[in-house]
Amino acid sequence: MVFLMTCVITLANIGIPADFLSRWMHSFLIAYPIAVPIIYFLAPVARKITARIVEHP
Repeated sequence: MVFLMTCVITLANIGIPADFLSRWMHSFLIAYPIAVPIIYFLAPVARKITARIVEHP
């Protein structure tokens, strides 16, 4: 997901210049180490909230 989102945001911000791939990879390398720990710690919280919302009594 981080890979796809960095692509979309890079495209939205700069279009497709000749160095698009290197700029995209630079964005990905910044975003990935931030996103992975956030996903790791927030996924269980999101699952619990979702379970409470969709749980049938």
